[in-house]
Amino acid sequence: MSSVNSLQAAMSRFFDLEDDERRLLERLERRPISAVKGLTLWAPEDRVETLFILQSGWVCTFRDTVEGERQIIELLLPGDIIGLREFTFHHHASEARMITPGTISGFPHQEVVDLVLASPSLAIALFAAIARQEALLTERMLVTLRRPARVQVCHFVLETYLRLRKIQVVSPDQMPFPVSQQLLGQILGQSSVHISRTLMALERDGVLKKHRGHVSIPDIRRLYDEADFEDDYLSDRIDGLRARLAELRDAAP
Repeated sequence: MSSVNSLQAAMSRFFDLEDDERRLLERLERRPISAVKGLTLWAPEDRVETLFILQSGWVCTFRDTVEGERQIIELLLPGDIIGLREFTFHHHASEARMITPGTISGFPHQEVVDLVLASPSLAIALFAAIARQEALLTERMLVTLRRPARVQVCHFVLETYLRLRKIQVVSPDQMPFPVSQQLLGQILGQSSVHISRTLMALERDGVLKKHRGHVSIPDIRRLYDEADFEDDYLSDRIDGLRARLAELRDAAP
């Protein structure tokens, strides 16, 4: 995915964009900057003022508990809007940090209002993006509450693979995965030791092998089975809305 049109590519998964809608999205990505690994984009209690388009690289948002334990909330990939879930609040409840080097483009959070007023298509696409972020969180909560660590790891790796495949060509043999064992434990609510043992067992059984910056998946169908995976929550379908929007466009003077 080109770093110039990452948001356009993400939004066009839901609708075919008109030229004026593409220009609106281009405005949000007009000031790209390089971001180093570990850069904090905001801290808890910072005012919600700037949202970011993630053009390249990976980002996580997280909160620390009173006991000092870190819980990862979101793992964000290129094309995602960082902070979209919190843009209606006065202060951030989470912290956002680059987990790889990348490119981001910031814009005032009020510009979301401009998009909504200017285009019903973009408004629905933004709602769809928020809904899918919530679906990711809900699915992970259900998996971590009800499934053993082995299934959790397989499910998260497969979910990430399918998300990446929407934005770039990905080979199961060399799937980008710059997530450390410690970070994976924080995402799934497991200790690093437990994650390490689980990964060793999955490698021994030929399910997947985690390398420093990528994962090898020998048999994607077996990973589906190990993860007991249903991918409906990752669908980009917006049944009925696309047809209704086409009717409104046809009726417009």
